[in-house]
Amino acid sequence: MRFADKLELLMNITNTSNSRLARHVSLDASFVSRLRRGERSPAHGVSYIQAMSHYFARGCQADYQRVALAEAIRDPSLLKEGAPESLAIIIEGWLRGDHDVIDEFMDEFSRFQFKKASGKSEPPPPLPDIDNGIEAAVELYYGTEGKRSAVLSFLARVLQEQKPRTLLLFSDEDLAWMTDDPEFTARWGHLMVQFLQAGHQVKIIHTITRNLDEMLAGIKGWVPLYMTGRVEPYYYPKARDGLFRRTLFIAPDCAALTCSSVRGGSAQTVNLLLREMPAVTALTLEYNDFLALCRPLMHIFSHYNQDDYLSTLAEFEDEAGDSIVKTGSPSSLSMPAELLASIAARSEDPAAARLILHQQRRSTEFHHRLQESNFTEMFCLPRLEAILAGEVAVSLYDIPDNAETFYTPGEFLLHLENIIRLLKNCANYHVHLAGAGQLAGSMLYVKEDVGVLVGKTALPPVVFAINEANLTAAFWDYMQGLLGDKHRDLRSRSRTIDELEDLAARLKAELAALELS
Repeated sequence: MRFADKLELLMNITNTSNSRLARHVSLDASFVSRLRRGERSPAHGVSYIQAMSHYFARGCQADYQRVALAEAIRDPSLLKEGAPESLAIIIEGWLRGDHDVIDEFMDEFSRFQFKKASGKSEPPPPLPDIDNGIEAAVELYYGTEGKRSAVLSFLARVLQEQKPRTLLLFSDEDLAWMTDDPEFTARWGHLMVQFLQAGHQVKIIHTITRNLDEMLAGIKGWVPLYMTGRVEPYYYPKARDGLFRRTLFIAPDCAALTCSSVRGGSAQTVNLLLREMPAVTALTLEYNDFLALCRPLMHIFSHYNQDDYLSTLAEFEDEAGDSIVKTGSPSSLSMPAELLASIAARSEDPAAARLILHQQRRSTEFHHRLQESNFTEMFCLPRLEAILAGEVAVSLYDIPDNAETFYTPGEFLLHLENIIRLLKNCANYHVHLAGAGQLAGSMLYVKEDVGVLVGKTALPPVVFAINEANLTAAFWDYMQGLLGDKHRDLRSRSRTIDELEDLAARLKAELAALELS
């Protein structure tokens, strides 16, 4: 849920108007209205979230209100009687929570599809007019609207030259100039897609000192571009105070856009669009000096660079540490050898034998690491009918080209029985059964203090490998929150085994009946 959705829920169940909430938390009613509609999002650490939380805690004392809140927050403890102060803390954590930011990111990430061309496709937005005669060496643009015009003119100039280039991008200014105008955002996105489809490349230095909401929003907006395989994202690893902000958009030997501002005061800044080659060259050298101090933010893998992905996966899994993997069905690591052989035997992929050898190595290393580290897998337990119909997709370790692999009923039984054996015989192996549909289309594999693999398993598939410390910690905390505090206690483990054994017994009975019929 977005912050706006949470606020709307709280205001509805407490029957609170915009003006009434505004009076209690010392805000303008129009600002509350914009928060409620999603037109504004609270900045990191703002104090009015705490004031709102105390107000709503005092107003959520009736049973029906507690039930609605417990369902939204997914916290049954709210149904117990408690002091308003403790409820206020829970509400504040929910309103500020990073979990929902990651939920939104994963939801949009897993549902992303390249738009298919239709017979009546909309024409691309027009490019700004470029004077092919004598152009000024320096053009000045003022304020937010000026920055948008300068960016469009910059991209138009690069596209016009039709010469393959690597675009160099960096901005740690407030992103409102890019995100607050949907029409501009659409034009910017369309021009960037055109740019990449024309064979150009992009190097971008992301700002990781933003709060998690801004960081993931920025990455999410770049997903379509990342999936072209033509974008290299980086980040500067050291802290900066962020008082002075900078934007650098450079097309070497063509043009450059630069501007600077003071934090919170970028509305009237001057933006310089440069065509003077010595100036463009100087800014290119400055950018490259900065890039030399940066690290890759993520590596992006698709079917076309699968060998690189398998190498990165092996490196990731060789690192020591506790791991949590979140998939739509049981992970490939808990597959028994006979299941792997069965899948390989019916695979039409000529590389299947090589991949099975790779998986056997992973499986050996997995069982070795279980002696020292915890491994938790989260997946949805499918309906018996779906298993019998062969509708359960296999969560393979590779990145498929254009088709998914599905379990036969007998294969799923093999996997289920091996998971039960692991739970009974290995104290460091854990299973958390998620709700139906919660994990569809995505994979999230986190190793504490090491990194995270974020995968889109629905077609077209893609995997992002990230080892930036703040993002890794945020995804680890997110996964821990999904698991809850009791996922490793004996009673929870016993209930999970009972549920798995019940499904296995019913599946075995159905398969036996089919053999007799």
